[in-house]
Amino acid sequence: MNNASPAHLLDGLSDLAPAERRQAVSVVVLRVWETPQVLLGEIPPVQALAAIAAIAAGLPGAQGRPWLDDRLRAAAITGVTSEMAGRALCALDVLVGRDRESVPLELHVSDGDAAGALLDDLRDVLMDGIRLGW
Repeated sequence: MNNASPAHLLDGLSDLAPAERRQAVSVVVLRVWETPQVLLGEIPPVQALAAIAAIAAGLPGAQGRPWLDDRLRAAAITGVTSEMAGRALCALDVLVGRDRESVPLELHVSDGDAAGALLDDLRDVLMDGIRLGW
C-alpha cells in the first residue's frame, strides 16, 4: 500500500472488479490482524480503517448509517461472510487498541468524539454481521 488518502483508496477499490476488491481488502485486514506492526509503516492506519469500512459497508446493518456515503457504498464488499466480518472486527480491535497485540498508535483526528462514535458504529455493524451470519 502507498500513502494514498482513504478517499483515494476507496476510489481505487470501487474501480476494481468485485473479486479483486474482496481480495485486496481481505489481504489488508488479515495483515493487520496477524501482524499489527504493519500499521507502523506498510499499511497506514487510515487505509486499514478504509478497508474495514468497505467490509462493514457490505453488510445489511450498514444501511442508513451516517458514514455510508456514495464513495463507500461504491467500494463496499459484496457477499461479506461471518468469517470476513470477524477478521475485520479483529483488525479494528488491533487498530483501536482493544487487542493485546495492538501497536500503540496515535490517530490524529479533529473530532475525537465523532471518531469514537464511528469506530463504535463500525464495530456494532461487524458484530451484527457475525451474529446474524451475513
